Amino acid sequence: MIQEQNRETLKIVVQFLQLATLIIGVGGLFLSIGRRDAILDQNVAEILQLRDIASDLVKTSIETTTTNREQDRRLEELRNRLDALERKP
Repeated sequence: MIQEQNRETLKIVVQFLQLATLIIGVGGLFLSIGRRDAILDQNVAEILQLRDIASDLVKTSIETTTTNREQDRRLEELRNRLDALERKP
């Protein structure tokens, strides 16, 4: 009788340990998924920032190119005016 009670107690203890292990495993899985989601959210935010930076760089490059062309045009006009002045007697 005592041996039977010990066996039943041992079975119950083993079942509780299995349940605790299962709960810890599932909890760890949820924590892992939560961490991954947080990392993904952070990466998305950083990618959006990089996209904005790249867009600003392209706009600046276009403006710089336009400014350079305008300056080249003005310099060419000045050169033509100087050439015209030099040709005058």
